[in-house]
Amino acid sequence: MTPIRGRELLHENNTKRLLSMIYSQQPISRVAMARALHLNKSTVSALYNELDEQGFVQMVGAGDSTNVGGRKPVLITINGRHGYLLSFDIGFNHLHIMANYFDGRVAFFHRIPTRGETIQQIISRIDTAIHEAADTLQTDQGLLGLCFSIHGIVDQETIINSPFIDMGDVDLVHDFTEKYQVPVVLENEANLAAIYERDFGQHTDTQNILVVSIHKGIGAGIILDNRLYRGTGGMAGEIGRSLLFTANDLTGQAVVEKKVEDYCSEDAIIDQIKALKHLDTLGRDEVVALYQAHDPATVATIHAFTQAIAKIIFNVATTLAPQTVCLNSPLIEAIPELLTKIQTAAQRLQIKQPISLTENTHYATLLGACSLLLRHVLDIADYQLTLRH
Repeated sequence: MTPIRGRELLHENNTKRLLSMIYSQQPISRVAMARALHLNKSTVSALYNELDEQGFVQMVGAGDSTNVGGRKPVLITINGRHGYLLSFDIGFNHLHIMANYFDGRVAFFHRIPTRGETIQQIISRIDTAIHEAADTLQTDQGLLGLCFSIHGIVDQETIINSPFIDMGDVDLVHDFTEKYQVPVVLENEANLAAIYERDFGQHTDTQNILVVSIHKGIGAGIILDNRLYRGTGGMAGEIGRSLLFTANDLTGQAVVEKKVEDYCSEDAIIDQIKALKHLDTLGRDEVVALYQAHDPATVATIHAFTQAIAKIIFNVATTLAPQTVCLNSPLIEAIPELLTKIQTAAQRLQIKQPISLTENTHYATLLGACSLLLRHVLDIADYQLTLRH
């Protein structure tokens, strides 16, 4: 490596370290950054000036002076109005849309029913949302990037498997890059929930996190040594596809292979209650109402669900040994006491890790998408990033 190239790499690394620190600790003074990064003040000032010229940062006033007096330090923050990012969670029943300013703050969130719509109809809704954001969000640079949350397997910006929505021959990355000329990224929904916990959530200081996402299926987002673990072909975390092991497997009798999510996903629980109650239709809200009314069939089914989720946590936590386990589940969020039941069952199984509920499950995946997209746009994938919304 030439000395010139070495200096360029050092400069690039210092710039990214500075940007990461401003995001994570804003508002912050240049003096504090120089001290924390072990850089001299003139270097920090020069790096700040470059970020300022790009429109990434701004001054927001003065902080407290030192004990011995003197001038108050100028405080620096990320310039939220530099631009905005759009994220879309393409679910089976709904399209969730979030816009975030450059500093991570939520500009808006929409939830649009899409049950029964084709992917082309959903894409039309996405295009409408992109155009509406351009008309309503006033920023310096406009749209900076797009992220799509997929309830399926994603590898190298390609959808490998989409079990709940027929994607046809749609190539989201290619099509939307061509259409809007901005960076476009894809990621699995559970992985984005894990990124949320690392960068936005309750566990920003935790290096190893397991997020169990319970929706139409069951998946796991895995943070190991502060990095998202995707596994070969993006297959890591597909815990809902694990096969159940029964006595028939040992006797040689004919066995119909059943997956964990066939019994323990939110949709599976709803289907079980629907069958027990002889109902044609049933949704989450109705299940919550039946549970709160102490309907015997619903209470028994939900109890079995909590015990099964504790066993799933035991199996995955035994394999990965995370520091903490988070549950991303709208059903558990709607009935908070289920978390206590799962925690109690986990204690009986001698699970050592604390188990918590992801806050604001509708937001979590899209906030994770915002963080992933910001890291991609700024090329700071391997740097600490603590965000607020």
